[in-house]
Amino acid sequence: MPAFGDPSAFPTFYTLPVTTDFVEETKSWYILAQIKNNMTITKPTLIVTDQSGMDFAVTFENTGFDLKARGLKKGNTVVIPQARRTDKGEGRKDVLVVESEDCESVKAIPGKLDWIMELGSMMDDETHDKKCGACGKTEGELMRCTGCGEVVYCGKVSIKSTPFGPWTYA
Repeated sequence: MPAFGDPSAFPTFYTLPVTTDFVEETKSWYILAQIKNNMTITKPTLIVTDQSGMDFAVTFENTGFDLKARGLKKGNTVVIPQARRTDKGEGRKDVLVVESEDCESVKAIPGKLDWIMELGSMMDDETHDKKCGACGKTEGELMRCTGCGEVVYCGKVSIKSTPFGPWTYA
């Protein structure tokens, strides 16, 4: 998995390549953005915010794409691989268009973008699987998260409001 702190792997909206740019086929990147609103009228459309705080629209060319069934709802984080922004020209806002054949590659992560980035930065640490993801404890029995399979924790964790925090122990 690429490092979350790597801007070439996790770019912001305005550092995405434009649809007309040439990009090496072997390079992979993902845009992460928190969903603010579902603005679907004629085709599925989300208003999202990237890690720099930039708001932009994501439209899905597949008019039958069910956002709700995919977990793409307000408050969650959308992950779009190989995203490119469209350059609408002077005075018009750029958007991110997901072509029909790419819709199935779009994923949702239940949780706010800042929590995802925090978890990602924790996983960038080479010792992330040797210390509790909640408190940093390294001694005792550590249990592996059954959701991601990467993070470990030291006790029975009860996550009341979010998938990643605040952590409370039951």
